[in-house]
Amino acid sequence: MKIKLTGLIIFAIWVFVALPATAQDKTPAKEAPPGKPAVKTKSKKSKEPIEITSERMRSENGGVKIVFSGNVVSYQGDLKITSDIMEIYNTEDKKETEEIVAIGNVVITRCLKRAIGDRAVYLDKLQKIILTGAPHATAWEEDNMIEGRELIFLMEQDRFIANEKVRMKIYPKDEENDPKEKSPKKKSPPTDQPCSSK
Repeated sequence: MKIKLTGLIIFAIWVFVALPATAQDKTPAKEAPPGKPAVKTKSKKSKEPIEITSERMRSENGGVKIVFSGNVVSYQGDLKITSDIMEIYNTEDKKETEEIVAIGNVVITRCLKRAIGDRAVYLDKLQKIILTGAPHATAWEEDNMIEGRELIFLMEQDRFIANEKVRMKIYPKDEENDPKEKSPKKKSPPTDQPCSSK
């Protein structure tokens, strides 16, 4: 099943992506001191649409909860999330999506960053993804690795924060332009697809 801006699912996705951004775009300009022009705050929220594919989909509670299952893959710009199950939770009035939860064999990919875990919660208002795993969740950027019980992916800053039993492994960068470096160390990236693509 491939969902692309059609029917009830796209209503939920449209609410998730478009409404918060639209609301911010309409934020009134801040009041300026006398003699100075007012300045309007610009939104940094992504306006990229979300595309979700899966084997099955069902709607519960009149669209308040929407569940995708079976080889679930979601895209938003350069962000890709795959999982066994993905649940979308809307507010009771269905005017806003509160969170998206990915469950089972979760893989998050964004350019050179990649993370795996058991469960991920995507909070749009806070622009972050909370990834957990047992015994730990793991994230890579090229060869560098960090793991912990909980990884928080800060979307706007494009970085991870690790909590609980953290372990990190960092490889020094090779100086490719150094003439003394005759045989640079070869590295094997954790994924053969550094940036997500459809």
